[in-house]
Amino acid sequence: MIPHLPYAAVTNAGDAYQMRFPLHPETRSPERVSHLLGATLEAISKDLESGTPISDGDVLQALSMALASGARLVDAAPGASPRLMHELVDSAFAAALEGRCYRAGRA
Repeated sequence: MIPHLPYAAVTNAGDAYQMRFPLHPETRSPERVSHLLGATLEAISKDLESGTPISDGDVLQALSMALASGARLVDAAPGASPRLMHELVDSAFAAALEGRCYRAGRA
């Protein structure tokens, strides 16, 4: 059975998404994965609260650049990092699409 990381993301508008992300079989620390995910989304949320206009596409572009930079910096064989990155993104996105959406307040 593949382990999963349960995660709830809440938008500034109060929409919440309950997701269950499948973890890679070689995941060493689900706790650290969860912490990094939360810290990343919190940093984005705080930046967006600054009021400076930005499009959703710009946010996705910055995230893709961060992902590509991180994949380039890991110590892996030249072709292994992009393959793993694509596999992980495809798996996570499929899980996000399956996530349940509900109305929630934001503190």
